[in-house]
Amino acid sequence: MNHKKTSNHHGHLTRRSFLDATGRLAGGGLAVGAIFETIRPGSAWGQRPAKETHPSSARVVDRFKTRLSFQISVDVGTLDLGLTVASAALAGGVDIVEMGTPLLKTQGTSNVVPAFRKQFPDALLLADMKTMDGGAGEARGVYAGGGNILDFLALAGVDTAKSICAVRDEFRRTGPELPRLVFSDILVPHQGPAAQAVEVALRMVEAGVDAVGIHLQSDARRANPKLIEDDYLGDVARAVIEWIGKAVPVQVVGGLSIAQAKSLATAGLRAFVISGNMGLPDGNARYNLPPAEIQRLVADFIAEVSGR
Repeated sequence: MNHKKTSNHHGHLTRRSFLDATGRLAGGGLAVGAIFETIRPGSAWGQRPAKETHPSSARVVDRFKTRLSFQISVDVGTLDLGLTVASAALAGGVDIVEMGTPLLKTQGTSNVVPAFRKQFPDALLLADMKTMDGGAGEARGVYAGGGNILDFLALAGVDTAKSICAVRDEFRRTGPELPRLVFSDILVPHQGPAAQAVEVALRMVEAGVDAVGIHLQSDARRANPKLIEDDYLGDVARAVIEWIGKAVPVQVVGGLSIAQAKSLATAGLRAFVISGNMGLPDGNARYNLPPAEIQRLVADFIAEVSGR
């Protein structure tokens, strides 16, 4: 495959393509030239350190920016299976346990988050809420239950981002010892190609989020396998980390195979989500495997991507 052509086809970010794309975005709020100058690689904005107003949270963000991190997506339908998968993945070496959207929806946030906190008192727990509205209420429920990270959809917009970050800050003030973070999930191809994803990422960072995720939507990749074959996710993720990676951690998710994750690690990505396929290229969920097998697959993923 001619990767250069593929990258251009999917919006590989150049000065010209970025200016063209941002000029087409409705209601941008910032002048196109200002956007470009603000987030160009090497700009002061892209390198400025975040204010460390909450040391335990700042330490986690710094860890995500400076070394590889791995998250397991626990996208199952029952609490018992979710706890089993999470336990196996932690034994395999993951840094973050994601309480997946299917689990939170079928079992309820008020049940799942406290149960995971009780079972894993020292783990970093992320709630993949897919929040599109009512962000403050959903964030409060996650943090009150003991969750560390609220993950919402960037599609919800800046107002929702700010409302979630405000609740995060409330909990930071009342609980200095527990990390409290906000991740914004940029769904592609919905918010692609690369130029649009970069512009969305900028707006999320300006709204106060702690990290940005680039997420190849599961329905889209099943409906169009060519998205994976052409490395759409990789093209967008590489552009986003090039432009904002010095400001915030950038996470990537989308049924990653080990080979894809290794390629992205070479390009500078540091935060990876292990989906139900456990790094194998067939896309089949493996949550029902014996825990020892899940642990082995997770450990293999981490070892391969880390170069160990």
